[in-house]
Amino acid sequence: MPTKNPYKIIKALLFLLLLTTISNFSFAHDGRPIYIELKEVTESSYILRWKVPPIMQPGTEPEIHLKGEFCQIQPEITGPAGPNVKSYLCRNPHPNNFTRLYNPLTIKITYPIANPALSSLIHFEKSDGDTINLFNSPKVLEINLPSRLTIWDCVKQYIEAGFLHILEGYDHLLFVLCLVFIARNFRSTLIAISGFTLGHSLTLGLASLDLFTIRVDVVEVLIPLSIMLLAAEIVYAHNGQSKTSLTRRYPAIVASGFGLLHGFGFASALAELGLPHSNKITALFSFNIGVELGQILFVLVLIFLSSTVQWIFSNWKISILYQHILTQSKYAIYPVGVVSGYWAIERTVGLIS
Repeated sequence: MPTKNPYKIIKALLFLLLLTTISNFSFAHDGRPIYIELKEVTESSYILRWKVPPIMQPGTEPEIHLKGEFCQIQPEITGPAGPNVKSYLCRNPHPNNFTRLYNPLTIKITYPIANPALSSLIHFEKSDGDTINLFNSPKVLEINLPSRLTIWDCVKQYIEAGFLHILEGYDHLLFVLCLVFIARNFRSTLIAISGFTLGHSLTLGLASLDLFTIRVDVVEVLIPLSIMLLAAEIVYAHNGQSKTSLTRRYPAIVASGFGLLHGFGFASALAELGLPHSNKITALFSFNIGVELGQILFVLVLIFLSSTVQWIFSNWKISILYQHILTQSKYAIYPVGVVSGYWAIERTVGLIS
């Protein structure tokens, strides 16, 4: 009798975890920032476009403006271009006045109601083919556009982009979570994560430099399938059915193989940001570092939480409850399989349609 109550509590908590996971992760890709693209057609004309995340309700979308001392909107071009598109002419009416050089262009974001705490990504494509990408927190609503980024600005920008991408990419994090479940100890986890890093770093570089590519929509379907496979392996191993499988015996090899797949997913995110014409390799390397830092942070948090729970139960001497958590830990992976299955179906429907 004493063992039944903790067991019921665990099942109830896991059921709530399942509901929470589905409600949160079903919209895994809706936390995207406001994407703003400014294209310099000539030295004095610009096209401004922007996209807002689908989670924004009608009437709450922001208005984006290009500000500059000599910038004027061109209504005869802006109107026919459609919504979220504007054309600007930024020509100095006094050619001998060089004030324009000391008054940089500024992107201004205004909300009709309230700031919904969305970050913004600005992609500035210059007429010479160079690109500048600026990532801004939700509080930054006016952004000065520099004439160019230094190499250290580039490194900082792309490390931050990679770091944020992995922490917001719940499908990649769930795959890492499954690797930790399979590895079971720190040494095996380190080897498996290293294999995953090696795999996705290779395809990230190949795809980003256009040396080898694959359709993004196909990759988006295959990624949740890889999570489902690992989740099934975890459950089967707990039941004593697959302890000799390739995944259990050589997790690093399997992680490397699936890492190749996930690398194409990272490359699609990097493609949306763009690579600066003059610092492609630096930006690519920095983005990958950011991804690794986010991945390491996630693994360290998992290890810390696991150690903390173990310490609490052992010091409070709740041995029965702790034993049940260990023996029923396979149920914690069920929500992962359910959510990845939902993603696979959702993305397959999108692929077919």
